[in-house]
Amino acid sequence: MAAVTNDQPNTGQRAAEVTRRAREAVRSLPWLNEAQAALSWAVLLALMAILGTIYVSQASRIAITGRHIQTMQLQLNENRRLNAELEQEIAEGQQLQLLQTRAVELGFVRARSEDIEYVVVPGYPVTPEASTMPVPDRLLPPETMGEAIWELIGNNFENFVEGEASDP
Repeated sequence: MAAVTNDQPNTGQRAAEVTRRAREAVRSLPWLNEAQAALSWAVLLALMAILGTIYVSQASRIAITGRHIQTMQLQLNENRRLNAELEQEIAEGQQLQLLQTRAVELGFVRARSEDIEYVVVPGYPVTPEASTMPVPDRLLPPETMGEAIWELIGNNFENFVEGEASDP
């Protein structure tokens, strides 16, 4: 125990000595503390000024962008209104009675069968005649529900193999 008590005053003396030296160093350089405080305030003010400038800059950019969007919205609404007016004018201009009246004014007449000329284009693919079209095997509906189901399954399987889809 005696060794422990001897160390404690020794540690306390060392701490006191360090504290005393620090005080003397601070007293010998009083201008350093004032300079550090002034520099700290200057750095703090500069950072606040930079942050304020950034904030004001961002706020003004946001306001400008918001105004630009608002202007574009107004233009969009105006264009939609003009489009609606034009669509209404087109619809009014396409009324059958109005078109017939205008055609008569321009000298058009109804075509008669003897007025129609058909032009034959050499090499143009010709569609097959109705008589050459294949006729389905079954023209009558199935007699029972079972036959109907089997026919449906068969047709779906054939379409699957041929690659046809019956999507609506």
